[in-house]
Amino acid sequence: MGAPGSGKGTQSAWLSTRLGLPALSIGDMLRAEAKEDTPAGLRLREILASGALVDDETVCEAVAARLWRELRRNGIILDGFPRTLKQADHLDRVLTEMKMLGDAGQRPTVLHLDVSRERLLERLTARRQCAVCGEIYNLVSKPSRAGARCEKDGGELLQRSDDSESVILRRLVEFEAWCAPVIDYYRNRNYHRIDGDRDPEAVSRDLLRIVRPLRSRAAA
Repeated sequence: MGAPGSGKGTQSAWLSTRLGLPALSIGDMLRAEAKEDTPAGLRLREILASGALVDDETVCEAVAARLWRELRRNGIILDGFPRTLKQADHLDRVLTEMKMLGDAGQRPTVLHLDVSRERLLERLTARRQCAVCGEIYNLVSKPSRAGARCEKDGGELLQRSDDSESVILRRLVEFEAWCAPVIDYYRNRNYHRIDGDRDPEAVSRDLLRIVRPLRSRAAA
């Protein structure tokens, strides 16, 4: 978990590859649905463009369906979920139904990437996404070697509609209001705060140091 621009997507993808765990990005899932010319897709498109949070019911239903299909006994990485108390409670109920909440080692491990507002603004206003494959670049920290084109397929690199400064500030305010109770909810459980202001490599090392022992216990 973490604010927009905290590096959740980057670190989730890295951990997924390193540990062989599936990663479910809630943002990617919702953005894919928003591209569909359906009533739900059009509604999601408007919500995402404004920077507002998608309602809990919509998110919970989508995540629950994916968990029933894809959650393995050795785990799954959830990127961007839960972000409200209702979502956290829903996740516990789904995992209980799936008989995944047994001993303490099976409880969700919460990795909180804590990043300062100044660094978040710097990252998000410089973020660019390939119009073809969705690959993420950053003009400051991860520029494309192909300039204004994607290194993978030559697609045009665009700034997402939710990455303008005014929308970013709104998203951060909403995140702080909604997420503080979730942090309290998990703080006395398997919760870990990681300093996300550092280089991605340092953050990755911390995440792996936390998650690797849990994977070893799960495999035992």
